[in-house]
Amino acid sequence: MTVRALALELYQEVIDDKAYSNIVLNEALRFEELNNEDRGLLTELLYGTLQHKLTLEYYIKPFIKTKLKAWQRHLLHMSVYQFEYLDRVPDYAVINEAVEIAKDLGGLQASKQINGILRAYLRGERPDFDHIKDDAHRLSLKYSMPKWVIRHWFKHYSYDETEKILAALNKRPQMYLRINKKLIDRQDLINRLNEEGYQAETSDLHEDAIKVKGQGITRSQAYKDGLFAIQDVSSMFVQKALNPSDGDTILDACAAPGGKGMHALESMEGGFVSFGDLHEHKIALIDNEGKRLKHTNYEAFMADAAKDDYGGTFDRIIVDAPCSGLGVVKRKPEIKYERSSETIESLVELQLEILDNVKKYLKPNGVLIYSTCTIHQLENENVAYTFKKKHADIDFDDFTLEAFDFKGPYKQILPYEHDTDGFFIARFKKTES
Repeated sequence: MTVRALALELYQEVIDDKAYSNIVLNEALRFEELNNEDRGLLTELLYGTLQHKLTLEYYIKPFIKTKLKAWQRHLLHMSVYQFEYLDRVPDYAVINEAVEIAKDLGGLQASKQINGILRAYLRGERPDFDHIKDDAHRLSLKYSMPKWVIRHWFKHYSYDETEKILAALNKRPQMYLRINKKLIDRQDLINRLNEEGYQAETSDLHEDAIKVKGQGITRSQAYKDGLFAIQDVSSMFVQKALNPSDGDTILDACAAPGGKGMHALESMEGGFVSFGDLHEHKIALIDNEGKRLKHTNYEAFMADAAKDDYGGTFDRIIVDAPCSGLGVVKRKPEIKYERSSETIESLVELQLEILDNVKKYLKPNGVLIYSTCTIHQLENENVAYTFKKKHADIDFDDFTLEAFDFKGPYKQILPYEHDTDGFFIARFKKTES
């Protein structure tokens, strides 16, 4: 099977079968015999076509004059993605490969349809966006983001800010690593990674962050030795807001895969972190990560953060809540097509249920961090204010993020500010009772 045929197969699984892009890709990279160039192309084709899906549909639509099967449309979208976004791939090679794939999947007639449509596309004029008067519709097609999301952002951000958010979310994501400072310092890790053939450098955003480029970072010896974890720097800012003290007992209530709680462990002497998650297979992920990083002072267990009794109290609690994920669509692009305003409402209810429950296990003067990887005011500021209003013993509590010259009780991180994921962090303190 060629790389493009494999990419189409994975794309179908994500779009038609609602599989997760990162999971199907990781499985393919694990089991298929691919060289580094093919691994890179497979990743590019899958994520790129997903990221620009609405744009690609808009581009090709005028050239489709006959009824097509779903896989043919997917193949056309992937081919147009290569025409428009991959300069190093010759147009004739894209068409030839698409025709061969179509012949294998649907026979001669299907291959003729694909060939004719793609050649007509290259001869024709690509549709533009300028004639679309409705701002949300125009930006939706230009940046491949559903209109309901854009209309929500228009309520809270200017047109220019919204477009900067959209453009940033379509950029290739920067990979960040969090050093395991229990085992190594930052410069030593950078030297190790560079010696292994990766391109690593410091990040000015967080003292524990490294920016890195290179294929297969999890195959590096430094990874196997537990010297770092993969974590976006926006997520590392939770550690800044949490600001753990030596000896703290900490609950990471919606923990998987455990990055924020592990970061807390690495930021204090002594102390203990309890990792809870609703799903059994995620507990295994947390435990495996803890062992790889050589941590010992933690436990991982199944718990429903919305209703379970934790059997004790904690100095600090992290609630990285289930959310719409609109801040991480550059990494999981299918998310933006699966969410709706109705799913947001149900998520808000769950987020408040979790906060209301875990708050009972926070010690007086304890700190609670609420975070999400989304850019949606109902899930973020609204949830934070609603939670505070419901509980007389809960106050906002200021924290500092030097990278943003910020001090306050909550921060919406926008992806264009520092080329990170979109992220939200709020800090609360429980008053003495």
